Amino acid sequence: MTKLAKEYMKEMGIGNTQYIIVRHHNTENPHMHIVYNRINNDLKLISVNNDYKSNIKVCKKLKDKYRLTYGEGKKKVKREKLNNPDKVKYRIYDAIKAVLPYCKTPNELKSLLRQAGIETYFKLQRTTGEIQGISFSYKDISFKGSQVDRKLSFGNLKKEFEKTKELQEKQTKKTQLQSTTKPEKEDTFIVGGIKLTPGQVKILKNGEAIFLENMRKKDGSELSAYLFFDDQMERPFYSTRDPESFIRHGKYEMRLMDKIRLEAGCVTHAKVRWYGGGYAYPYLWKENNEYKESWGDLRILKTQKIENKAKQHIIPKKNGGRKL
Repeated sequence: MTKLAKEYMKEMGIGNTQYIIVRHHNTENPHMHIVYNRINNDLKLISVNNDYKSNIKVCKKLKDKYRLTYGEGKKKVKREKLNNPDKVKYRIYDAIKAVLPYCKTPNELKSLLRQAGIETYFKLQRTTGEIQGISFSYKDISFKGSQVDRKLSFGNLKKEFEKTKELQEKQTKKTQLQSTTKPEKEDTFIVGGIKLTPGQVKILKNGEAIFLENMRKKDGSELSAYLFFDDQMERPFYSTRDPESFIRHGKYEMRLMDKIRLEAGCVTHAKVRWYGGGYAYPYLWKENNEYKESWGDLRILKTQKIENKAKQHIIPKKNGGRKL
């Protein structure tokens, strides 16, 4: 580590001055600090202009030279320990990952990020006006998309927009096909002896709650409470408190109804408070007493994965046919 520290100082162009190296063992990741005198031995000031960019460049160079490890993904980075500009970079990254699955166009992404206090800017081609690049800004700190993460360059974001658009079109066609081949049958729901109206059923199917008075319980007593279901409309849940009110659990501030669903073992498309006063809608579930999250419905993703795996096992027959 001493060798690395000395080589780091040389690569940064910080020489002819006093400095000390302090190694720490008091955290889960042993590390060192370098403190140096900005007035060198010739009484001249050592410039720190663009030292942030130089630091990144030098660290990457040393990592590659000595085959040191890079951090694996951004999810494991402890946001609470970051300072600006890294703190802003990760705030932008988290916000984009939260809303990207719901965006089909650049303007949709721009609109949703604005709710989180993040501004989006497009670099346009002079002749055609087409978008060539993208950048993001939060509280006067800006990054190009590729600086936030290589997967967030405009070229890669454009591919994600197309995927979302294609998936939504498939779902729309599937719904239209079902409605034309199978005439809709009005659902009849009776809860606690009360027959629900079509309007109430529609609200429940949208994942929202309704308030019912004087429902009869099994013991003959009556209950007035909010009613809501899981997203399969199979399990009813009740709450005497407003299920739309927000409560904090761990790192999430979610609706009471989402927490009740999660504690009952359901996968729920939760509504959680997000940066800048906005909201995000991750899929949450409980596993080994911990909340897990995904920005897509894992049940759909697993089905698609199985279908893709089946396609990979389709082999051509000699007569031109196909066989599984």
